[in-house]
Amino acid sequence: MTLQEDCYDTLDIQRHIRRRWHQERDTLIARSYWTDAQKKEYVLQHLAGVVDYAFNQIPFYHEYYKASGYETGALRSLADFESIPTLDKNILRSVQTKDFIPRSLAAEAPEMFWSSTSGSSGVALSILSDLDSVSDNSLTYYRMFQRLSGPAFSADRWIYNIHHIRSWVSSMSGDYPTFTLNDIADVEQFVLHMELLRPVILNILPSYLPVMEPYARRIAQLQLKAIITNSEASSRHEREHYSSIYQTPVLDEYSSEEIGIIALECPYRHYHPEFDFAHVELKDLSRTGSSALATVYCTDFMCRTMPFIRYDHGDIVSVAGNDSSLCKCGKHGRTIERVEGRKDDCLQTTGNHYVPAAAVTNALDSFFNADPNVSSFRLIQRATLIDFVFMYTGADTEQISPSLRAFLVQLQTLLKMPVQLKIERVAALPDTSSYKRKKIISEARKNG
Repeated sequence: MTLQEDCYDTLDIQRHIRRRWHQERDTLIARSYWTDAQKKEYVLQHLAGVVDYAFNQIPFYHEYYKASGYETGALRSLADFESIPTLDKNILRSVQTKDFIPRSLAAEAPEMFWSSTSGSSGVALSILSDLDSVSDNSLTYYRMFQRLSGPAFSADRWIYNIHHIRSWVSSMSGDYPTFTLNDIADVEQFVLHMELLRPVILNILPSYLPVMEPYARRIAQLQLKAIITNSEASSRHEREHYSSIYQTPVLDEYSSEEIGIIALECPYRHYHPEFDFAHVELKDLSRTGSSALATVYCTDFMCRTMPFIRYDHGDIVSVAGNDSSLCKCGKHGRTIERVEGRKDDCLQTTGNHYVPAAAVTNALDSFFNADPNVSSFRLIQRATLIDFVFMYTGADTEQISPSLRAFLVQLQTLLKMPVQLKIERVAALPDTSSYKRKKIISEARKNG
């Protein structure tokens, strides 16, 4: 076993991924555009395989499914699959790591790799991967880059990654090189380096988008095929705003450490689940007209080291369409319209209703993203529910008062209740429990 990231970025692993990419690339791209019938047949076969494997090989799943009456071979339809119990972090808190690993697997073997979730929910999970897990995850990313870049995604073009953790591999044995920067310490030097490498894709945390803005003209001249945001919440308004500034699509990747890529936003602003490495269930919570709020259950059915089956991340999303819907980008199926955020992040009203944080984030961004008097901001709902704090860095409060008054009106409309908004100008926003940016924090759960 190893904990060092560099240990899975070896020449042997790079060659393995390169070989798979050249063998499977055309099939991977073609599968992206399968019809609903093609997807269901493929998915059911793989779901049955991973559930039986988990039941027979992993102590936790054996006891968990046995208690609900499951037997090997019982999964013959998607309805059968949806009848098995779900999994979440609260359940995993009580599970010893050794009981979540297959009996036949030596977790201390050198070809096994440990990673961890960010802990932004308050619970960090250890995750065990092997060569197949690493290469499957890598292939989903390379396919994403290929779809967005087309012929420009050639073996000699750089991928630029700005994140607190690096990519699985730094290249495919020299092809498709990836440069990872943990932080932007000097924006001028960062832009100069980008101009030297001229990457085809930029992966970035959304919180860096405004940091780069003074260099927007030079970044636009790089003619990036896409800027992909991940890990932190961002609104559609924010991504459209910076798409215009950087003159390239800024698209969001919905992913997790447990599963990998869950869905990718297409240029037409719909998120499409990546069905062929993970099964994404969108379970309706409420519906208004053609749109609905749903919770997300994910199953990493290609994983055989530590598979997450019907795993509830605690996220709420807005969804639209149905299984036969066809997007302008050519993909079939139901879409995620907006990642609303974690259930615990929802704002609570005095009428005991919940408002997804993403709706309020979109309103915040529409008022303050382009405001030169506001450098950064955060909205906090206190435990009283009606008391809010707008915390920001930037110019004197008097200069942003008109925007704040207009935002207050929209906030009260979204929450359907009167609120008190206190303004706090600070030198720097306080750190959160993880590296991730948080524009909204709700303390409402303390009220109960």
